Amino acid sequence: MEKEAKELRKLISALEESNCEYVIVGGLVAIHYGRNRVTQDIDVIVGNCDIKVLLNALVKQGFEFSRQELEEAFKERGRITLFIPEDVLFHVDLKFASDDLDLEVLKDRVRDKLMGIDCWIESVEDIIVAKLIYGSSQDEEDVIAVLLNKGIGERLKEKAKKFKAYNKLCGIAEMIGLVC
Repeated sequence: MEKEAKELRKLISALEESNCEYVIVGGLVAIHYGRNRVTQDIDVIVGNCDIKVLLNALVKQGFEFSRQELEEAFKERGRITLFIPEDVLFHVDLKFASDDLDLEVLKDRVRDKLMGIDCWIESVEDIIVAKLIYGSSQDEEDVIAVLLNKGIGERLKEKAKKFKAYNKLCGIAEMIGLVC
């Protein structure tokens, strides 16, 4: 995890130097909440920011990407991959907030230490709901591990209802012996 920590530190530095609203999501956060697995990327959602300042900060930190593609992703509220020169496999998936779930995740982010680095991460409730919505087999395995480690609280139930993932949450909970 040394490589991941190094790249996360560079990404957080660029985002915070740019005064961007951001939240780290996905696999690294699932690992943080108790899932034992590996990941090949850092997933981040970015909200409000000055794109020119962010672009310069990312270049300064050594990330490789198309400036034009980054500006288009910002305008279209899409996503872009940031490459790491020394590592062809590991990368950053940067998504600009575009829907209600992204905005909810940004609103309810928590400040915590991820791999020893102080940053904004997805709340435990939001990672579970997001992974229930996306629903790949890896997402379901992440949900199971996080639920077994963190349990099911009322806040999670409410978020799952809000995003129409409550039945799926309860189905997985029942399957692993938790009460929904």
